[in-house]
Amino acid sequence: MKKNIFILAIAAVLISTTSMAQIILNKSDMPQQDDTVRISVGINPGIIDLSETGANHVWDYSGLIPFQQRIDTFVSVTSTPAGLLFMFTSDFAVNMAGAFSFPGTGISQPYLYYKSTNSAYQNTGFAFTMDGFPIPAPFSDPDILYQFPLTYPHADSSNSGVDMNLPGTGYLLVDRHRTNTVDGWGTLTTPYGTFDVIRIKSEVTEYDSVYLDSQETGFGLPYSYTEYKWMGKNQKAPLLLVRDIAEGVVVEYTDSIRGSLGVNEKQNIVTKLAIYPNPVKSKATLRFNLKQKSTVEMATIDMTGKKLWQSPREEMVSGLHEVTLDALQMNLKPGHYFLQVRANNRTSTVKFVFLP
Repeated sequence: MKKNIFILAIAAVLISTTSMAQIILNKSDMPQQDDTVRISVGINPGIIDLSETGANHVWDYSGLIPFQQRIDTFVSVTSTPAGLLFMFTSDFAVNMAGAFSFPGTGISQPYLYYKSTNSAYQNTGFAFTMDGFPIPAPFSDPDILYQFPLTYPHADSSNSGVDMNLPGTGYLLVDRHRTNTVDGWGTLTTPYGTFDVIRIKSEVTEYDSVYLDSQETGFGLPYSYTEYKWMGKNQKAPLLLVRDIAEGVVVEYTDSIRGSLGVNEKQNIVTKLAIYPNPVKSKATLRFNLKQKSTVEMATIDMTGKKLWQSPREEMVSGLHEVTLDALQMNLKPGHYFLQVRANNRTSTVKFVFLP
């Protein structure tokens, strides 16, 4: 009897030790072509304490509230408008139209390109279409997002960017420095579930410069931010990503489908959502299409998830609508915001910048 109790005690210790063992990430844990990941944007980042980390840590963010979703699809390089220039340096690309919009600028189809090797997972550049013409921007050196094997503790850094003339368009410069540190491991709980994870802290400093021939104007923008990514085995993308930028904190996490959050135009009542001009100086036009007669309300939300303005509910017929918005009456400060349109309890969101 004593022998059996002793064996059970040893087994319990082994099981406990195994459950507390940290994970090691490698190439097989990264996305591949044709993978898809559903992402929710959290509206209450205040529940996250970014200072909490370390060995065998428990992060419980089950209280995150989603208010927007998108689906990231990893597509073949050759299926993108600028794919020919990336086909020898990249494995796949992601269309980022669900995360970024540029209404009124002529810019569309933004893509990020990636390379996955046994030693690193890298961002190799980006591309977009301007007035129907593809504009590729391959990095001279890749931005190293993860260096393998990735475990705790670990640190690495990289310099990346692009310096190129855009024939008939202008000039583009991106100069980026990234420092990655694995600063914790343990378990993470979000509305999606509980997972064994490691946390990667990335500090990024960047300088972007653009000159447009058509407008005979240009601007330079120093930019710095910190990203925190909780990564799990075989998850393909961060289970939780927190981006701490000058305008506030942005939270995204891998999620399952949420019935009240529209993801694409086939599911949504609100389609063709756009705000222009963007950036907004004072007044702007919000344009959207309703698939059916709906009860509609609009709201402006800052990057911390705080609702700053909300319109009265209004019955609207199906079809195309344009609404004039006055950013000054909303008492907005310069920065990034979300404009949310809710129709019959289904929500669509567009991001805009206010620069008075």
